[in-house]
Amino acid sequence: MDTILQDLRFGFRQLRRTPAFAIIAVVTLALGIGANTAIFSVMNAVLMRALPGANPDRLVYLHYRDQPERSSQTGYDDASISEPVFEQLRQSHRVFADLMAFVPLSAGKIGIRFGNDLQQGRGDMVSGNFFTGLGVTLVLGRSLTLDDEKKHAQVVILSDSYWATRFARDRNVIGQTLYIKAIPFTIVGVAAPGFTGLERRTAVDLWVPFQDRPDLKPWGASPQDQVSMYGSPDWFFLMMIGRLNSGISERHALAQINPLYRNVIEQTLGKQTKKDTKIELYFTPARGIEGLNSDYKQPLYMLMGMAGLILVIACGNVAMLLIARNSSRTREFSVRIALGGSRGQILRQLLTESLVLVAGGVLLGWLFAQWATNVLARWSELQTSLAPDRSVLLFTVVISAAAGLLFGLAPLRNATNAPIALALKNAALSSQQDKDKARSGRFIVALQMSLCLVLLVAAGLLLRTLQNLSHANLGFRAGGLLVFGIDPPASIKGDQQVEQFYTRLLERLRSLPNVESATVMGNRIGAGWSNNTGVHVDGADPTPGKFPDIRWNMVGPDYFHVLGAPLRLGRDISQSDTASAPRVAIVNQTFVDRYLAGRSPLGHQMALETYGDKFGEPYSIVGVVPDLKYTAVREKARPMAWLPYTQFPGASSMQVELRARGNPAALPDDARRIVREFGPDIPLLEPMTQVEQLQESYSSEQLFSRLAIFFGALAAFLVAIGLYGTLAYRVSRRTAEIGVRMALGAQRRQVLWMVLRESLAIAVVGVAIGLPLAFAAARLLKAMLFGLSAADPLTFLLALIGIAGVALCSALLPARRASSVDPMVALRYE
Repeated sequence: MDTILQDLRFGFRQLRRTPAFAIIAVVTLALGIGANTAIFSVMNAVLMRALPGANPDRLVYLHYRDQPERSSQTGYDDASISEPVFEQLRQSHRVFADLMAFVPLSAGKIGIRFGNDLQQGRGDMVSGNFFTGLGVTLVLGRSLTLDDEKKHAQVVILSDSYWATRFARDRNVIGQTLYIKAIPFTIVGVAAPGFTGLERRTAVDLWVPFQDRPDLKPWGASPQDQVSMYGSPDWFFLMMIGRLNSGISERHALAQINPLYRNVIEQTLGKQTKKDTKIELYFTPARGIEGLNSDYKQPLYMLMGMAGLILVIACGNVAMLLIARNSSRTREFSVRIALGGSRGQILRQLLTESLVLVAGGVLLGWLFAQWATNVLARWSELQTSLAPDRSVLLFTVVISAAAGLLFGLAPLRNATNAPIALALKNAALSSQQDKDKARSGRFIVALQMSLCLVLLVAAGLLLRTLQNLSHANLGFRAGGLLVFGIDPPASIKGDQQVEQFYTRLLERLRSLPNVESATVMGNRIGAGWSNNTGVHVDGADPTPGKFPDIRWNMVGPDYFHVLGAPLRLGRDISQSDTASAPRVAIVNQTFVDRYLAGRSPLGHQMALETYGDKFGEPYSIVGVVPDLKYTAVREKARPMAWLPYTQFPGASSMQVELRARGNPAALPDDARRIVREFGPDIPLLEPMTQVEQLQESYSSEQLFSRLAIFFGALAAFLVAIGLYGTLAYRVSRRTAEIGVRMALGAQRRQVLWMVLRESLAIAVVGVAIGLPLAFAAARLLKAMLFGLSAADPLTFLLALIGIAGVALCSALLPARRASSVDPMVALRYE
């Protein structure tokens, strides 16, 4: 122990003697370790983190393979299952110890009032065993029960974060009344910290047991809509998560529940006629964020690879710093050996100094990772904790140990092999033994440059993708638009009253001095939600043998005028398109090209598939518009129709779109004042500019592009430091040689070019190695790109220019220093 403490004290003294070296080494290592830790924290939260509670490894999400015939679906694709299926499967105690179900109260936020304080938040309806089945404890009050579910009790559980932000952790909140969409609920409990629900991307603020009332339906369904929580076997809307019994594998569990599932489908929907339809369920592990883990998997692996390259570059820099530093101590090592010191002692001492550097880098890197994960949480807009946990800490320890071995042991062999005779030689003679070390140093920098080129190409491709997304042709003018959601008051009943409510609301909003025009729509543009079904044109299948798909949205008067979308043919939706007027529709150009090619579209009839092979009443096409973006900027053009909401039964919650005369971000306060005139429980739901909403549709691309740019810049910075250090060390070791050259007549520009040439030669080798790697990496990014190819020539050209700039900038100072050497001073250098 005394020996170790002595080595540590000596190591600290040595590092204090070279503070610049110690600071650069620790900061360089911290950047590499911190970047890897931060990205792994995101990967851990999105892909791997288990749910809080007991035995989370036994939890699985349920999905279906193919949607059964004669059914409709609301929610997250194959994750939504019908209520009769849930009731049947929850009885299968041989498979599930518990089967829980949950469903959002709305696709977006809802109004939540406490006293006179009206705010917006997110809520779920859940089965009575939701918390107990997940193993989530409560910090206050009681949990939900199966009796609450059976009686549809008007009780609510708050999340810990919602309790903290809205109620300041007031323990007297238990027993008080909270109004959810104007319906009173009694607060009975607060969930444990860290549990934010099972929704994708967003955190849930509160949970209520299943309700059976028309004014509080799943997914914000209209009170006028015929679907309901119970009694709609053809409606797939519930998400399910089950806890498998101990001792049963997923394969055996599926073998037992799939016959039950097929039996329920046949009983409720009839025999399935399509031979290629797979009526079966499958499981996914309850880890990470359900639904996002598959979308984020490839980008996160890519970012993890980029962060790994940063760590390799950082370790290479520190290794070269240590080699250079130990080379300057070669005479010291030789003297110590000549005086009786053992090589093992020197080895132990140098390893101790390396471990001190590692410890400093790990500590600073952990602090950097803490800061970086907070930034990533804001950038990603993921409403879940990205803070490093024990798994991330273990990862940091592992990569730190690997880094210590990589750069800590690499320079030790040369340091401990110093010959005793070298103690009697001068540095000028010993410098001749540095040729191999210099050659290996240049090769390391060349490898670093090749990795830097890969990172610069990846960053360039993702940056250009982000630019293409931000400048994509939307088909309308998004600038100047404000959008927010509205739920009609609970007193509004029936389609006629809904129409009257929105007509009066739009009239009042249009009266605002800063509002140019206003309209409504069912699904918000860029929010990711869409209505999809089949279509008949003029009473027939327009594409025999192939499913004729269509997207649609119900909208208000002057919809395309408000959006600033040009009409190619016909007219806009108008005030005269009431429920009693002839049914009309406006379609996009893709609809015309696919289903009415070569014909004038105006006057043709289209009908939407309701369920199975049944179609509703036909709509007459009265207008054609260009292809407009609907769900996201990235979406490809598909046949689409817009229908007057007044002619579509069951309209209720709508999105209001305002065209501002000035800055749309200044409108929410005035709009909120107008809306409050219609009732105390009507908030503006998620108000934002339409540009901001569209940016949310590619928020993941923004996150990955920002990180890739950061990693590319960091790699260039680290490579520049490494190249500068290598060249500066070479110049310092060749001072006498440079003096002789200049004494014999060499010009300063020749000496300058000698150093620059060495830098450019290293860059050429790095480019030769890096280009094939960059092309391979670009092909891996192909699925993430938008509006450009993986072999985009401009991106590669800019990356090569970046490498050349790094080489020149890094060499400029050492080159100027070499060209400024005074020959007489250099000749007396030794």
